[in-house]
Amino acid sequence: MSTRRILALSVFGVLFIAALIGVMLLTSFMKRDHAPIPLPEISAPADAPGYTEPDMLNRIEITSENVQAVISTLSRPATYNRDVTVESYWESGQAVYSISVYVANGVTSLRSLSSAGVDKRIIIGPDMLYIWYRGDRSPYIGAVGTTGDDLRSADEYQMMVTYEDVLGLDKDCILDAGYVEYGGEWCIYTEYRQPGLGYIMKYFISTELGLITGAEEYDAAGGLTYRMSAGECSFDADESAFTLPDGTVVNEFSASQG
Repeated sequence: MSTRRILALSVFGVLFIAALIGVMLLTSFMKRDHAPIPLPEISAPADAPGYTEPDMLNRIEITSENVQAVISTLSRPATYNRDVTVESYWESGQAVYSISVYVANGVTSLRSLSSAGVDKRIIIGPDMLYIWYRGDRSPYIGAVGTTGDDLRSADEYQMMVTYEDVLGLDKDCILDAGYVEYGGEWCIYTEYRQPGLGYIMKYFISTELGLITGAEEYDAAGGLTYRMSAGECSFDADESAFTLPDGTVVNEFSASQG
């Protein structure tokens, strides 16, 4: 066999081996890059009201493509209370609201104290709405779902975004999603661009509780306009939180405890 032929075979062999190694490395990279990420086990109290076993969340990778389906599996506790802080920012100032939230079987009680000193109480039941301020002897009473403020949801009265809004978004609006630790809890993270205004919303939703633990909103220029953070959640009901100024306990709450 001629020296030229031997040299050609040697070169071909080296190139073949190099190509084979390249294919193996590329295949390994692609598998590593796209394999589902195992989610950490969630240590949630199995006896907490409204608790749903999150097995599915432990087995899947959360992406912008499937985050809506994952969020749709969450459910909120039927009874809980926690404190929420809401900060609103605008060009010439800001306001901070400290809100105590009590929920019991379809009835939500709120006490909102603003940085301006306004102390406001709101109770929202399935049918009736009650609003009063510190010092009032009787509340405003209206039917839920009629006109004006009576159309607002309990989340809106908390000045809190509702993560169910994400379910109605076009997938193109969702910029990012994942599974992160936030405020000591494992949360579903979602970032999306609001249609129209172009504002950016970021949610952190507790997988253990099905509640938003944090949220941020940024304007089109990247300036922070809104921030919400929630404190520790407990699962007891306090009748005094559902009591009107004249001592009457809201009927819906009384019925739910009977």
